[in-house]
Amino acid sequence: MGLVAGVAVVVVLLLSHGFGRAVPTNNYRPPLPPDALATGCFPLPDGALLDVPHQIRQDGNVATATGPRRRLVGQFDLIGRDAALDKMVEAFTRVGFVAGTPEDDGDLRAVRLTKGSETVTVSAAPYPHTGPGSLVRGQFVMDLPVITAAKDDPVCSDPKSTKRWNGDQVMPQ
Repeated sequence: MGLVAGVAVVVVLLLSHGFGRAVPTNNYRPPLPPDALATGCFPLPDGALLDVPHQIRQDGNVATATGPRRRLVGQFDLIGRDAALDKMVEAFTRVGFVAGTPEDDGDLRAVRLTKGSETVTVSAAPYPHTGPGSLVRGQFVMDLPVITAAKDDPVCSDPKSTKRWNGDQVMPQ
């Protein structure tokens, strides 16, 4: 009986390479959700387009003393705070907004832009201990007018794509 068991183990070992193995696809990353601003669901005012390497972390409405506002939080990559802020301000001036004087409060720098009665504020701050070797260099926050979904598409209700975790509910500041 011991000999039969030994032969069976050897046979299983010799044949095991052909059973139960995953087929390599060389695709080890799950599908990524689309960029929150590229979907067209919740665009920036007047079609402004960011030309800054970034990722959106959170987008939603907040209650302020003057009424509800949209708060868009993201991270900028590969460039410093001043370059990132300049590019974001440029995105709005290209569509007709007029930039005010930048306000500097240590690491935080902000610019208020206006177009008629519409206002946008963009602020940026570097993350500590980042430099030329860091991919993510800092965070930006945009204070924008409230917006509803610009189109009826299933992606517009997907929090992973829109970064609007509570839909149009008010989010904490």
